[in-house]
Amino acid sequence: MNLALLRYVKSFSEGRVRIRHPAVHNAATAEIVQKGILATKGVNSVEINTLSGSILILYDATLLAKNQLIEMGIAWADYLDKVKAGKDAEPPHFA
Repeated sequence: MNLALLRYVKSFSEGRVRIRHPAVHNAATAEIVQKGILATKGVNSVEINTLSGSILILYDATLLAKNQLIEMGIAWADYLDKVKAGKDAEPPHFA
């Protein structure tokens, strides 16, 4: 797993992943992340806690392979890192 992503992943099991990122404390950023991840085929739900900066993703492992989830996570981590640094960034899109 990519080290940039690994520092944010707090738990990972089939069908469930919890991520913490400081940029998610911002409600507007959290909403972008929630809508963007939820639009991904195979993602069943996305719960965000802006107080803790936590993202809980529940997904169907038969529709979303682990390598796809990791690719998605790397792209979102890159986006959130740029947002946290105050840089312009476009949220990633996955079908």
